[in-house]
Amino acid sequence: MSTDYGQLRRKAQDEVNTELADIEDPFEKRAAAEEIRDQAYMELSMLKQERQQLIASAALYEYTPQLHERFGIQRHQMKRLTMDVLYGLEGRESWHYPPMWPADRVAAAREAGVAHPDNVVGKAEEIATRYEYAEARRDAAVAHLGAAREAVRLAGGRVKVPAPERPDFEDVRQRARDQLLEQFAKLVTTPEKQLQLAAEAVDRAEEEAAELLVERDAAMNTLAFYTTARGVYFSAGISRSGMTRAQQRALGLPRDAAVPPRPELPAAGRAAGVKFVEDAAEKLPKVAAEYEAVEAQRLTAIEIRDAAVRVLHAAPYGWTPTQLAEAIGRDRKIVNRIVNPDEMY
Repeated sequence: MSTDYGQLRRKAQDEVNTELADIEDPFEKRAAAEEIRDQAYMELSMLKQERQQLIASAALYEYTPQLHERFGIQRHQMKRLTMDVLYGLEGRESWHYPPMWPADRVAAAREAGVAHPDNVVGKAEEIATRYEYAEARRDAAVAHLGAAREAVRLAGGRVKVPAPERPDFEDVRQRARDQLLEQFAKLVTTPEKQLQLAAEAVDRAEEEAAELLVERDAAMNTLAFYTTARGVYFSAGISRSGMTRAQQRALGLPRDAAVPPRPELPAAGRAAGVKFVEDAAEKLPKVAAEYEAVEAQRLTAIEIRDAAVRVLHAAPYGWTPTQLAEAIGRDRKIVNRIVNPDEMY
């Protein structure tokens, strides 16, 4: 049975919250939180290299489509770790996403001198569990550090900020879509290469969008909870209901729960540990525009990828769903939905 990483992270977070709950003085709480954070950083530093080596070994010698779940990470993260072990990609500014998996993983691993310990998947999962636990403790401690600073800064009220800009998001999305279509239109290549490039574009956009979404919501929630800004969702490129859902997530509320009225939001945000982002009024429009551009390119790349999948599935190529799933790094069910959209899966 695989480790429940969500439960593991919640346990680590609860432990940190319990350790700091009875400390009321912000200076004492800051010192205690810094100690927990530093201990976690030390643990992460000690585990980092061994974790990467074991995960890479497991991915190369004993790969399965859902292997990344055993280590509490996404598929593209496992690929990054593995490709760095094979090709030394870490720290390079010239690449944006790892190359495709080698045609023969085992041969590539042996050529690179990657060891294959007994029970490598189990050992990788064990060290990944320790790593995720330390990372969750670090993140929980950092959240407490931020909350202590915010409580002093806000003093129970709202910070006055200038009205944030409202980008033309439709224009942002269209320009991003056109840019990617233009890039692929210039390519003179085989269907196989088209599929590879499109799949990499989807993966890259997913990774970038996930990171930008966190930044966007953090800036948006700062403005909504702690500042004088109004109509913040216009600057985020979403609807009022979308902002409400983001606030519910930040406060740990279910979808059907009411968000506290505006006068109560500062206190509710602090109680829930919602972080205060510096320069949020300037940051939100920029990050939101970046997110919408990347999301538009993600959807466009999916269209290109799916078209290439259908071409390679049909004659004269005749690729099987299993081959296509391996090529795009996705579950076979996704390929089945692409090539047989009218069937139920």
